[in-house]
Formats: sequence, structure tokens, C-alpha cells
Amino acid sequence: MPTTKEAGLPEYQVSAWNALFAPKGVPKDVAAKLSDTLVKALDDEATRKRLLELGSVIPGKAGRSPQALQKLVESEVARWTPILKSAQQQPAPQ
Repeated sequence: MPTTKEAGLPEYQVSAWNALFAPKGVPKDVAAKLSDTLVKALDDEATRKRLLELGSVIPGKAGRSPQALQKLVESEVARWTPILKSAQQQPAPQ
């Protein structure tokens, strides 16, 4: 099987990521408590070990904030929206 570069897609890069989201309008203190609890869970040695065994990449503390998640989501939307729109305009394979 050729690499993406060998297949003519030298800049192709996709990664999976996971996040927790709360409903719009959740009180700020509740969102902060959820965020703090998640950060503590990701700092737990047993949790970290298991996630790493499963192939996860655990971001550093700066990458775990709501602001970092918002930046990631915005960049992913900006990246994938034109691709998805282009794919919608293509005729379906027969």
C-alpha cells in the first residue's frame, strides 16, 4: 500500500481526537468544575497509563483548557468545511 505522499497527497494528515462538550448555556462554574475534573483525571497515573496503552496522545496542561479545545475545533471546522463542501458537489459513484 502506498503512503499518502506516494499516492499524490503529500500534505494529507488526519488525526482522531476526543473531547467532552457541555450544552450551550451551561453555567460557567459547572463548566469550570467539569474541566478541572477532567484535568485531574488526565493527571491520574492509572488513567494516563491506560490511555497511553490504548494509543492516546495526552496533551500537556495548556492543551486541555476550554480555550485550547475551542481553538482546535475552530481549526478543524476551517480545515474540513471546504473539503466536505467539495465532496458534496461531486457526483455519487455509480
